[in-house]
Amino acid sequence: MRISVIGCGYLGTVHAACMSRLGHDVVAVDVDAAKIASLQQGVAPFFEPGLPDLLTEQLATGRLRFTTDTAEAAGSRVHFIAVGTPQKRGENAADMTYVD
Repeated sequence: MRISVIGCGYLGTVHAACMSRLGHDVVAVDVDAAKIASLQQGVAPFFEPGLPDLLTEQLATGRLRFTTDTAEAAGSRVHFIAVGTPQKRGENAADMTYVD
């Protein structure tokens, strides 16, 4: 199944790599071009045990791709949104700025 993951932080990158390992065709999207360039080389901008090997393995299969182009996510059957939703200051609600 074609899956998109929007947001390549801790959650999104690991989720994308694991979904690819399960056999899904995954496109992961982020607005940070430097982060995407690093991930395309199999280098995560944060530490997660085993992630560098998993990224390298899945990038080599062609099932995992990283991009800044949201249009590449359009053909996906499932979209996972993994962007920050911090609590609004002084409120009991999430700040949905990054989702919008």
